[in-house]
Amino acid sequence: MSTSNQNTKKKKRNVFIVINQINLYYKNIIICFIPYKSYNQDLNNITLGDIMNKNNVFKTNIPKLDEFLNGGLRVSTITMLWATPGIDNSPFAYQTIVGRLEMGDRCIYVNQSKMSNAVIDEIEHYGWNIRDYIEGGDFIFLDAYSGLINVESKERFFIKDPKNPKEITKGINDLLEKENSKNTMIVYDSISTMIDHCGENSIEELKKWKKIFYGKNAFGILLFTEWPYDKKILNELRLISDAIIELKAIEERVILREFFLVSKVEWNGKTKKGGTVPFKISAPGGIMVYVPKILVTGPYNAGKTSLIHSISDRAVSVERVGTTIALDHGHVDYAGFSVDLFGTPGQERFDPILEQLGGEALGVIAVLDATNPDSFPRVKEMLAKTKSAGLPCVIAANKVDLPGALSIDEIKEHLKLNRTIPILPVTAEDKSKIKEDEPAQLKKEQLYAIFDVLFSKIV
Repeated sequence: MSTSNQNTKKKKRNVFIVINQINLYYKNIIICFIPYKSYNQDLNNITLGDIMNKNNVFKTNIPKLDEFLNGGLRVSTITMLWATPGIDNSPFAYQTIVGRLEMGDRCIYVNQSKMSNAVIDEIEHYGWNIRDYIEGGDFIFLDAYSGLINVESKERFFIKDPKNPKEITKGINDLLEKENSKNTMIVYDSISTMIDHCGENSIEELKKWKKIFYGKNAFGILLFTEWPYDKKILNELRLISDAIIELKAIEERVILREFFLVSKVEWNGKTKKGGTVPFKISAPGGIMVYVPKILVTGPYNAGKTSLIHSISDRAVSVERVGTTIALDHGHVDYAGFSVDLFGTPGQERFDPILEQLGGEALGVIAVLDATNPDSFPRVKEMLAKTKSAGLPCVIAANKVDLPGALSIDEIKEHLKLNRTIPILPVTAEDKSKIKEDEPAQLKKEQLYAIFDVLFSKIV
């Protein structure tokens, strides 16, 4: 231990502490600064656990969500998965559970709305192995459901009277008291069920849970469905929650699209007001950011079909619908995003349908041939005809490695587009394998770079 500025009188000083006793669980050596006053008062009582509690960030394992949560969840907090009726919030909890278990944490799952076996089956449905963690004691059920339907619980830990919220609180506390050397995530499924069976006053117990979490390396994710409860109940839940992740839908008779947004963060996070993230739930795979339409446009023979076929997990080209056209469709799962690509024909005779093809697109990739500057005005024309103005856009400069191709800077000068629209290079994987009238295989790393930029603009 050493102190800095020892010769400075009557000034606030920091004590530089290096903890040289490595805790194998946390796998970190912590270096921290502690105010001099605290050092004089109670230095011997500072533990590694205390320091980790202030600095731990628990990622949710859900694409884009951690960015809205300023890195992830925090210890001693409650995060509410707040769903509108018809939206299933449990996959968000499941995906976070699996991510935390893989990081060496443990999970206590308080199931009050379904049997334990149903939870296991649902988790496995999404392709995640949970049974090894159950056998290893890191995934624990606290059964608050069997008592509701008057059957004997098969779980080691259960609530005898799940209609008594105080017993639920005691059950959570007892489990945390048994073992608190690991970070523990408490998942409660669900708060709606608790309100329905225990009464609206039961939400007062949530305040006690937060006090229990403090000092026990614990944090909570609570599932809640916004049925037509009294506004007083809803407001109380919002006040108790440290973070709220709202799951909503765009509906026209049926649910057309689901999205999430973070409407509250209280740990120095950043809440992007009005920012929404569309999502889909795949089995297997879990939650992915869903971009239902990316438009791929550009002049004839620029390389649109090659781009879509090279990047897509599956792709199809429609070469004849009454007359010869070139409509391409592809699907991409990349970086936590699930994306559908729609390619437009490049010939001018199909301009009347470009506006319809561009409808409901969330982003645009405009492909151009770097060896053919005469076609550049057509790029700007097609962006206008597809009503792409204002949408996130990236220009893919194809064939930049061929003789006579313009550089990226020269392309920018010719196009005179908005400076905020990036232009990125695209080249063939192996030019010797290019065949006439067949899509060329483009370099994946260059295509991924294009999608990384575009995704950052969309969400």
